[in-house]
Amino acid sequence: MGIIMSVIQGSVFPAFSLVFTQVLNVFAQTDPNKVKRDGHFWAMMYLVLGGVMAFSILFQTAFFGMTAERLTSRIRRLLFRNILRQDISYFDETNHSSGKLCTRLASDCPNVKSALDYRLGSVFSAVVSVGAGIVIAFVFCWEMALLVCAIFPLGGIGQALEMKYFQGKSSEESKEMENAGKTAMEAIENIRTVQALTLEKRFYDTFEHHLETPHKLSLRKAIVQGITYGFASSIFFFLYAAAFRFGVFLIVKHNKKPMNVLRTLYAISFTAGSMGFASAYFPEYMKAKLAAGLIFKMLETEPKVDNMSDSGDSAGSIRGHVSLKQIQFAYPQRKDVQVLKGLNIEAQPGHTLALVGPSGCGKSTVVSLLERFYEPLSGAVQIDGKSIADYNIKDLRSQMALVSQEPILFDRSIKENIVYGLKETQYSEESIHRAATLANISSFISELPDQYNTRVGEKGTQLSGGQKQRIAIARALIRNPKILLLDEATSALDTESEKVVQDALDRAREGRTCIVIAHRLATIVNADCIAVVNHGQIVEMGTHNELIEKRGTYFELTEKQNAKKQ
Repeated sequence: MGIIMSVIQGSVFPAFSLVFTQVLNVFAQTDPNKVKRDGHFWAMMYLVLGGVMAFSILFQTAFFGMTAERLTSRIRRLLFRNILRQDISYFDETNHSSGKLCTRLASDCPNVKSALDYRLGSVFSAVVSVGAGIVIAFVFCWEMALLVCAIFPLGGIGQALEMKYFQGKSSEESKEMENAGKTAMEAIENIRTVQALTLEKRFYDTFEHHLETPHKLSLRKAIVQGITYGFASSIFFFLYAAAFRFGVFLIVKHNKKPMNVLRTLYAISFTAGSMGFASAYFPEYMKAKLAAGLIFKMLETEPKVDNMSDSGDSAGSIRGHVSLKQIQFAYPQRKDVQVLKGLNIEAQPGHTLALVGPSGCGKSTVVSLLERFYEPLSGAVQIDGKSIADYNIKDLRSQMALVSQEPILFDRSIKENIVYGLKETQYSEESIHRAATLANISSFISELPDQYNTRVGEKGTQLSGGQKQRIAIARALIRNPKILLLDEATSALDTESEKVVQDALDRAREGRTCIVIAHRLATIVNADCIAVVNHGQIVEMGTHNELIEKRGTYFELTEKQNAKKQ
């Protein structure tokens, strides 16, 4: 519909050239009555042309605007959905930092829109208008039409130069703008750390450095655009000069009718003016083409693990028997550094398995593999004897709960953070209070003025570390998971907070399979099985007492920690 309206609009200027010459013809007559009658008729034709122009532009802009907005909305949804589908290794890449991905959603999607808005309609209008004008010109005086058509393409040279310049520089400019957006986001998101380390000047200088290249390019663009636009605009005056002189020659030497010569000249000159409106489209098109290339490349990226897939077996009836057999693994960004080297561990249903060892030995990697954030290079990660790849990934994760060292809370109320991600049918007020009680946080919440409706601030900044940990534990418990994953959940806490959180964790472990990663060995002495990990392999396994009797690696770790306390 937008294209049809553009075609109608494009026919207005050729019609206008004919009406204009007819008015000149009327003014040249000497009979007052005929001038009055014909002049009134052609004046009314101007009203008709004005009505057609208003109608066509109104609906052309509306239809193209609706098309562009729907496209932008769909691209944004598809792009965000595809980002959410990606596995964690996708976000480990420097090209996929949060700042750059948000820039894609915020800036590139609207840039694509500009390729399909009303400016595209003006291109269709210009093509129809110029085509009709050329036909009219050749009908009335082909000699004049040949001259004007020969000179007229010079007007497009300026647009071609401008288009070429935009095409060559947009990629570099876009890259630097991405880096500037990334720098700004990192500084604002981590403003406490930035201010604590007095890094304001450094971030400002970095931000300014990234903007320097786009600024210089924009200054050059302004000069080049001025030259090319000035050339494109002035060429029409040279066209008029040549055309009028040639028209005089045709009238005097070849006895051409003056009105036919004028009709030919105005048919092309009036319709050529529509190219000026269309010229605004091409710089936007170059930006849209670049943005679309980046967006469609992202849309075509298929994840190694599709986080939004509905395929796979149900995990609702799992018992929680966890086993990792001969696991070989290296992070995709560091393929030359193998983290796990044939690791074998097993956790029985309802038992607690503790993983201990030095930093970087692969303990947290085990949790990432169980959550299927990454895929192992070889070996099998199994639950109840079945590979986790055979389960529906969303269903499997719903049977697990992870409490990490730095739990993330959202800028919502305590209640909303506890039930975050659950449907209303999956919890009740009673279950919220029960989870909070098990997490040792209910007494603290009851002392707050708004109690469970108290907002926690962005990333839980209104709460202490221990309070955030306990809310995270409550969030895990309300899901009643079959498998509980605790990744150094107490390592960043003070002694008093650690004791409270540890009590909550001890309660949380009851009746479910629990895999605990701990640096403080005193927190896992009651575990059913302790596995000592070193260089990606299990070097010792057993209960606390069994490992102490072996007087091996675990015994040495215990002695070191006891010495530090003393």
